[in-house]
Amino acid sequence: MLHAFIKTAAAALLTLAIAGRLGPPAAALDLDKPSAAQSAETVETCRLAVAAGEALEQGEGAWGVRLHGGRAVGLYDRVLVEDDGPGIGCTAEWMKTDRAPTTEIAADTQIKKVLYVERPRAAEARLCVPPGVAVELNGRAVEVAAGESFPQVPVSTLKWGRNEVVLSCRGSTRQAIRYAPTADILRNAPDRKDRPHRSFRTSDGGKTWEPIPGEYMVRLHLVQYVPQGRFVSAVMDLGQEAGAGQGRGGAPLVTPASIQSVSLRAEAATPEGTRVELAVRSGRSPVVEPGLWSGWQPAGGPVAKGHRYLQWQAVLVTNDPLRTPLVRSVAVEAKVRRGRMPPWAGGLKTVAWHNEHIRYTSLPFEYEDPLHPRMVALRRKYKLDNVVSGAATETEQLVRLRDWVAHQWSYTPPAVRYPAWDADEILTRKYGFCVQYAITMMQTAISLGHQARFVFGYNPGAPQEGGHEVCEIWSNEHRKWIFFDVNGNWHYVDPKTGVPMSMLEVHDLLLATYYGGRPATLENGPQKKVPADGIAICYGTSLAPGVPPKGPIPGIPREALGELETHMVGGRYTVPTRWLLLAYMPRNNFYAHAYPQPKTQGCGWSWSEYWCWEDAVTPKRWLFRHFTSRRSDLDWTLNQVCFDAALGDRPGALAVQMGTFTPYFDTFLVRVDTGAWQESPREFPWQLHAGGNRVEMRTRNRAGVLGPISFLDVEK
Repeated sequence: MLHAFIKTAAAALLTLAIAGRLGPPAAALDLDKPSAAQSAETVETCRLAVAAGEALEQGEGAWGVRLHGGRAVGLYDRVLVEDDGPGIGCTAEWMKTDRAPTTEIAADTQIKKVLYVERPRAAEARLCVPPGVAVELNGRAVEVAAGESFPQVPVSTLKWGRNEVVLSCRGSTRQAIRYAPTADILRNAPDRKDRPHRSFRTSDGGKTWEPIPGEYMVRLHLVQYVPQGRFVSAVMDLGQEAGAGQGRGGAPLVTPASIQSVSLRAEAATPEGTRVELAVRSGRSPVVEPGLWSGWQPAGGPVAKGHRYLQWQAVLVTNDPLRTPLVRSVAVEAKVRRGRMPPWAGGLKTVAWHNEHIRYTSLPFEYEDPLHPRMVALRRKYKLDNVVSGAATETEQLVRLRDWVAHQWSYTPPAVRYPAWDADEILTRKYGFCVQYAITMMQTAISLGHQARFVFGYNPGAPQEGGHEVCEIWSNEHRKWIFFDVNGNWHYVDPKTGVPMSMLEVHDLLLATYYGGRPATLENGPQKKVPADGIAICYGTSLAPGVPPKGPIPGIPREALGELETHMVGGRYTVPTRWLLLAYMPRNNFYAHAYPQPKTQGCGWSWSEYWCWEDAVTPKRWLFRHFTSRRSDLDWTLNQVCFDAALGDRPGALAVQMGTFTPYFDTFLVRVDTGAWQESPREFPWQLHAGGNRVEMRTRNRAGVLGPISFLDVEK
């Protein structure tokens, strides 16, 4: 819901931002006005069936659902029960302050955790407990293998409401368990202030119990279907004929069209206690925007005049945690009134186009405003414009920025007074490890107008490489997210194209190189690094792959220098082994809202609210709440223009309308032929002349950063 609100707010900002720039749209843009072309309209039946898996991936988002068996869409089946997640810290030995408090379980000292379960029926249940403890659940002993942290527990022992977990140690065994102080929990999750206290300690073998000032890190992970979920299709142009032409994205040259009626039918399995509900919305623009689109309504209802675009959503519901409906496809049948090609357009030839397909994430991602006062101050204080001055391309700017950040301090784990998620504080104090390098890169990039995100990954079975924090930045130049290791001061590229790689692309190459389709278990893990032709590394300020640097390197700890020696074997670059388990922060606006944030990020990874990538090969993680295997959730796009150009009654005139998802949008820019770029409203008339015609469109955000170019070439 939050993500939907953000997109709606961004679209509203877009509408407000363009109002009055070039005056109201020309009369020729009124597609509802009858014309000569419309007087010869025909009503046709449009039938379109979309596979559910395709709709899930290519559509506008998916919440509470996932792909089942590779084709069908069913409900999401992971539920985490916890009380400590927002405020839990770590106990790394090198930390002198900010350590998580602990209780030592030994002899008569035991702990009790009450987990409140609303739906106890499940296919599987696992506890998160310290290894080496004895576990009792609701008065029944649970068998736990030595060293196991996520023991499976009998679902039959669970009940609705309060479930008591008692942890003890036998004989002379001792084990510490962390807890999250109440203040740390409420700082990140103030909505939990009315939750009853659920963690207790005894020192007399269970005769008396006393509450602790926080919540123990004991969690319950249930494999059960959530009550409800939904997914939304991509926008469909039902007025578009299947067509000729070439280029990327939907064919943008269209004749006026209007949907008269629409019906939907789902191919779905609905076991007893489950159902699927379908709804549609329609609009007159290729991107959903308030005022241009209807709200959701049942199929079969009236469609607003002039609406040619359609989108559907499927809502999946169950009242049984062990049953889910499965949607295999959704068929659309619509009556469409389509105008014929006007006589003047008979000689038009669409030569080429690039029309973006905007990909949306389901993550509730919150974006920082690059003009937030603290962002503006950061940019000014550290003269960041001078840092990137002279760069010929956007990528070169970002590489220069990365190199600058990497040289601001020497790698120093924050053993005392862990710093805030604040680049200015980090740059002032001049210490930190990979987390602080990534945060500083993320926020300095945002201050220059580029959206960025914080990512980390690890592989328990990887040689030489442990967990590591980095960041990805949206590249308008390459139309993708690109991955920067700021601590190491390098980035990966595809050696065939020179295009920087994303984190997910590196992950895919890791799976193909080391696992070959086998489950990514410790037993199947990489034994040594392997070279491949699909990866290369650019170091420092270089935009071309090079050899690993020699000697001391600012920003790289002495103990990690040996890792550089494994980057190349026989002149080929090795595939990194650490990027198996990936986790993403669902926001970057730490200046607008300091919290929520993980406590002492990088010293441990126990915060419950990361968004984790999970595919068919990666192992399940029982510690967290949010998982996705939808690639668009990590590969979503920004700052792009999706458009159409309608043939009207006025000879030689096209009515062009644009849409975008651009955080902190400022304006559209349009260039006709070889003319200058000009600010433009969302809709504008384009008067063609004899011969070749070209129109180019892009966005500009509030910080002045330009988006990638969409274009249309027409010969008249």
